[in-house]
Amino acid sequence: MSTQLWSLRQNPYANTDQKQMRQVIIEKNFISCPFGHISTCRNNVLDGKYNTEANQQDIQFVENMKIGDMVIIPFKGQKSCILAKIVSDPIYCIETGLYTTQQPDDQIKISETTGEPFRPVGRRIEIINDNVVFADKRKFIPMNTLKQLSSQILEVILRL
Repeated sequence: MSTQLWSLRQNPYANTDQKQMRQVIIEKNFISCPFGHISTCRNNVLDGKYNTEANQQDIQFVENMKIGDMVIIPFKGQKSCILAKIVSDPIYCIETGLYTTQQPDDQIKISETTGEPFRPVGRRIEIINDNVVFADKRKFIPMNTLKQLSSQILEVILRL
């Protein structure tokens, strides 16, 4: 089976500090499952129930992504994306050593000291390039949280 390319946005509840999330991915070398980050949604994935509001993105993360597949990780408000290779099967309750707290403005912050343990459903990755920049990433990367992309887009990315 050939290598697949996936686009995966890492923005739990669409309200996570994107600069901070990018740094966590670079430092910890993992990606987390859509709707598998925290609370009830994560527990549903752990129980194999999945989340109807996820439009099968959690199922795709757990069942369809494979070791060796490539993933492009865009961040809201940032031009630079991360290109990585998946190097593990799903890890349930990945140990990150981090915690999450919800701020008064509802933004989710990740810290090393206080809050709820951040133990998402995740996969380990090997970062290939942490500075992939598109002239207009909207032409190549869909707004979906998780989406399989064409092999032509992988060729474009590898030339950047």
